[in-house]
This record gives sequence, structure tokens and C-alpha cells, in this order.
Amino acid sequence: MKEKLQRQALIVRVALFLLQVLTTYLIPPYDTSAAEAYPSSGLLLDGITAIGHGNWDSIYFNHLAQHGYDYENFGAFFPLYPAIVAGLASLLYLPLQLLMSYSSCVVLTSILLNNSLFYVNSLMLFKLSRLFGLSETKSYQAALLYTLNPASIFLSVGYTESLFSFFVILGLLIREADSQLYFLCFSLATGVRSNGLSLAFFILYDHILNMIKSGNFLIVNFVCMVIQTCISIAPFFWFQSHFYKLYCNNATNTNGSTWCQNELGISYGYIQSEYWGVGLLNYWQAKQIPNFLLAAPMFILVIAIMIDEAARQFKNFKDLRASYEHTDYSNFTFLLTVCNFQLAGYLHLAALTAVGLLTMHVQVVTRFLVANCPYLFLYCTKFERPMSRIVLCYFVVYCVAGTVVHSTFYPWT
Repeated sequence: MKEKLQRQALIVRVALFLLQVLTTYLIPPYDTSAAEAYPSSGLLLDGITAIGHGNWDSIYFNHLAQHGYDYENFGAFFPLYPAIVAGLASLLYLPLQLLMSYSSCVVLTSILLNNSLFYVNSLMLFKLSRLFGLSETKSYQAALLYTLNPASIFLSVGYTESLFSFFVILGLLIREADSQLYFLCFSLATGVRSNGLSLAFFILYDHILNMIKSGNFLIVNFVCMVIQTCISIAPFFWFQSHFYKLYCNNATNTNGSTWCQNELGISYGYIQSEYWGVGLLNYWQAKQIPNFLLAAPMFILVIAIMIDEAARQFKNFKDLRASYEHTDYSNFTFLLTVCNFQLAGYLHLAALTAVGLLTMHVQVVTRFLVANCPYLFLYCTKFERPMSRIVLCYFVVYCVAGTVVHSTFYPWT
């Protein structure tokens, strides 16, 4: 089954790449500004930027990999991904400098990196599913859904989703292997995207649950939990400090940005609000109805997952409760049986869905949840027909449509 998954994951990667190339050459782009971001040097392979991989936010990340944070609004993007791309591009450019410009080499590097990670992620998700308790067939289905996910295009081009998803899945794999080092992966994920902060929830949940189950409330356990949580979120605050030093003069504060007055030196909230319009209910406008409709299938899917799991847990609740009625088990022990680590995945998914609905550009919720919540694909395998068929159709349609639309610089999720 694993060998079959390897073949199909590779076929999907190649097929989507070819679809991007075909789309780019057959359909005129809606926006031609990408061409301005990647001026041709006349070298043989400079046309690599014309295959739909350098659109939308890819422009920002490729710019960061080449020039760093020379504009304030770039503070919305975290540094680990462009730093990795820059390092790999410098190596790749050595044998290719006579064939393409460094700018084109950065785009090529992001293509190779993200597609490689996307492929690896699908294999790791298969292993995670097995450790999660799914059968080999269900694990294969979960991994296959990941390769065809509705945000596939964003895990293939110069975005952070593939790298972020890699660290999240790897961290959960390490945790399922009963190692406490998974917090290091979550820390790296926070260096890729700010929403890596949410992964600290798994650390807190895991430690608190283990302490309650064992009845071991030693101070060393609390210290361990605090240290791991702090390391997990540390990249966020390091980057805020670094960005403050770049844009705020501590002596005279002549920068002009109001966030420089912030005692903590936190720029992220200001930049998201000022440049991207992110905030509570800011996107709830009549003109954004099409974007809400675009994201609606993902919201419906999450609601269906929650209803399905609630019904399953209610049945388990009654069965377990009945089995405990004539035993010495207390209600407290019973609740601990229900509140296992799997529940954390559902709570995390529900919380991020609410955040996406209420505060974000709602159309990005699809890729936001795909990258943040790998358990999403495991949950989808629990559906029976016809719901499982509907989910598959949704994934395939958005996977193909997203590739075509994004490659021609039209708005997408």
C-alpha cells in the first residue's frame, strides 16, 4: 500500500506541474505584475518564472529570499522559509548561473523544495495515520486525500504551506512515537508562519493531561511544560524583536509607525491590520460574499467532521458509561478516558476554523486549515458513502481548478 501511495503521490505532483505549464501558455494571465517582479535577463532558462509559480504571495517570499525585509509590510511574512530558499538557491545557482538569473533560480528552488516536501508530507501522513490507529487502507486514503487536497497549488508554489505542514506532521509523528522532542518541530513551524503559535496548545494539552492521569504534579513537570511551550513560541518573539531593531530607532523613534510606540515592540498585529485589513469581522462585507462562497466547502467540511465525531463520541459515551456503572471507576476517571490526545486535534481544528471565519481573509481558510491541521485528512476517512464521495469530489475539483486559476494570476483561496 505504501509503494502504491509513493507512485500515486509522484504522479499527482507531475500532473499538477504539467497542468500549470499548460495553463500558463494557453490562458492569458489576469494580472501581469508577476512579469515585472521577475525581469528576464535573456538567459536560456529564465522562462522558468513563466510557469505560474511566481504569483501572488510567492512574489513576496521570492523577494525576501533575495533582498530581505526592505519594506515594512513584509513583516507579515516570517523568515525561516525565505532563509532556507535563499540558502538552497545560492547552492543551486553555482552550476546554473550561465543558464538563468539568480531571481529565476530562487523560483526554481521554491518549486523543487515545496514539491519535494509535499511528496514527503504525504508519506509522513500515511505513517501518522497508522500511529493514530487507522487501518492501512484508511491511512492510504488519508494520505491520498492530502495529495489531492483543495489547496494543493499553494503547497506546490513559492508559499510557506509545504514547509509549515512538514514541521507540523513531523512534530505529531514524534509525539506519537512517545518522544517529548516534538516541541522543537513546533518551534521551527512558528519560524515559518505566525500561526505556529497555535501548536503550543498541543504541548499544554499533552502535559496537563499526562499530569492529571498520572497524578504527578511535581514542580519539575510544570517547569518542563513551561520551557517547552516557551521554546515553541520563541521564534515569534525573536522575529518581532529583530523587526523592531530594523524599523524603529530606539533613541529618537523617528520611524513614524505607531507600532514602534508599543512597549513590547510587537509589529505583527499592526502590519496585518494596516496593510492586509486583518481584524475581527473586518472581512464581513457584502462585497466579500464571493470569497465566503469560495471558502464555504471547507467550513461545511469542518462542521460535518465535528457533527460526525460528536455523534460517534456520544455513542461511545453511552457505551462507556454503561460499562462503568457497575465498576469502581469514578466519573473523573471516566472523563479522562474520553479526553484523550485525539480530542486535542478536534479542538485545534475547531478553534482555527473560528479564527479563520471571524478574523482572516476568509478565502485563505482552505490552505490555512490544510497546512495547520493534518488530522483533518484522518478525520475525512471516517465518513461513509455518499459523504466520502462528496469530499473526494470537492478535493479534486478544487485541486484542479485552483491550479488553473492560481497559475493565471486569478484570485483563489
